Order: sequence, then C-alpha cells, then structure tokens
Amino acid sequence: MHLNPRQLEAFRAVMMTGSMTIAAELLQITQPAVSRLVKDLEKELKFRLFRRDRNRLIPTQEGTTLFAEVDRYYFGIDRIAKIATELQTTRAGSLRIAAMGGLSLSCIPEAISRFREGRSAVNVTVESLNSVSILELVAGRHFDVGFAQVGGEFPGVDLKPLPPVEAVCVAPAEYDIATKPSIEIEDLKDLPFISLGKNSPFRLRVDQAFEVAGVSRQLLLETSLSASVIGLVASGLGVSIVDPFTAATFANGRFAIRPFSPRLTFDVSVITPSHFQNSKLCDEFSNIMRGLFRAMEASPVGA
Repeated sequence: MHLNPRQLEAFRAVMMTGSMTIAAELLQITQPAVSRLVKDLEKELKFRLFRRDRNRLIPTQEGTTLFAEVDRYYFGIDRIAKIATELQTTRAGSLRIAAMGGLSLSCIPEAISRFREGRSAVNVTVESLNSVSILELVAGRHFDVGFAQVGGEFPGVDLKPLPPVEAVCVAPAEYDIATKPSIEIEDLKDLPFISLGKNSPFRLRVDQAFEVAGVSRQLLLETSLSASVIGLVASGLGVSIVDPFTAATFANGRFAIRPFSPRLTFDVSVITPSHFQNSKLCDEFSNIMRGLFRAMEASPVGA
C-alpha cells in the first residue's frame, strides 16, 4: 500500500474542519481537488472515510481511527519543525561548558544568566575543572566549549583569546595599604601573601613579577580556587593578586580591591574542538563571555 502524503493532508484538513470547502481554503487548493484527494485515498485504503448526512460530512469509524494516527504523525512533523526552528534561532539544544574554578564561580554564572534569556529550553551543563583537564576533555568532545588559561598550543583544540583583563590586588580592610588608591608591588613587601596553587599559570606570572621586582613576601598559604583566596583575604590572613571577576563577585566591606602595578593581565582563551563545526549555541555563549571580558577591560574593578 502506498499512501500519498498530499492525500493524507487533505483527509486531515477535512477531519479538522468538517468541510471540504473550508479544507480547500486551508490548503489553498480548490474544493474539487480536496474531494478528489480524499476519494483517491479511500480507493487506496479500500474503505470509506466519510459518509454524507444531507450537507454534513460524518467520519466513519475507520476514518476516526485513521485520523488519530494521521494527526499523531503530523504532530510529530510539526514538533520536528518547531525544534528545527528553535535550533536555528538558538532557543533549544544543549551546551556543555568546562571552565576553570575562578571563572565558574564568577563570570560564568553571569554569562549563563544572560545566555538563558529567551533560551529556557536549552540544557546547560557546567563543570569546574583545571586547565589541563579542560583541554583534554574539549579535545575529546566531552564538552562543547571550555574557558581556561592556556600557556601554548594543545592538540585537538582551537584557542581564541578573550580580551585581556587586569588583575587586581586584594587586601584586608584593616591593612594600611587598603587605604591607597592603587597598590604597587613594593607595597606588598614582607606582607603575608596568599597564592594560587603551583599549577596555576597565573600563579607563575605573579611569582615571576615579584622575582623580577626583587620584592619578598611571606608565602604562608596557597589554595587552588580564587574564591578561596578571597575568603582567606577577607578573614585578614593576608593579601593577594587575583582576577577581577572573582574579586567583584565576592566583594564586601571586609577587603579592599585595588588596581595593581606592574600590570598583570588575566588571559583566558575560548577552547573548542579542532576540525569541528561549533554550534550556534556555543558561538553565542562565547560571544557573551567576550562581552563580559570586554566590559571588564573597559571598566576595571577597583579603578
């Protein structure tokens, strides 16, 4: 048996409207054309779909049963078309994000909030990982996009730098340097200093800056998360240099945020799989992140 989609469409239109004439208007064809399509379908099926009661079309039992299946089929087609449209307009789908700890607790939530406006059907997954894991997992396509500090090239991924943002100095409110409008590296001489973990690319740059300046510190504490650094600073345990997003996210009256000299930038790259077409969702989220970094670059925290 060969069922013609146009015949099924005509049958469905008649069932929905109860009239050959209205069905013809709905399908934008003539009434005789609708009648012929339905008759041809009945011929193919070898049973009647309608009976006439004066000027009314009454569906047969067979017609009613068939309509339930035909309508389910068209509902599926309509659903597919709706999803396709949503995918075109980035209102549906999924996005898997991997981000280093400092970002996953600061600007990533803000970016997701903006991203989900008008995209409530998009399923978003976020994992907080170290930079090496992000590179490996994005290369293996376990994530659609990653955000991390990367020291060089890595196989299987493409790297696109976000606008660089200036790191800031954070100090307990009761410290004398907290009253300064900006903080020089010499101001931190012999103060207790809270560092990021030794595997942090930013930690290495901070250490190098102090070494070049010949400024000594009391290196008593270190932690892997920028948010933990802020918590320790707010508790009065020491000073530190962190990314501006984390500083702004956890800002309160217990610690001061100040511009720092020499200038140290917090450089983050958008990481995507190589030789793979990024989804529109991936591109749009990356653009939102780029906008956040650009805004921070234009209006630094603590300035």
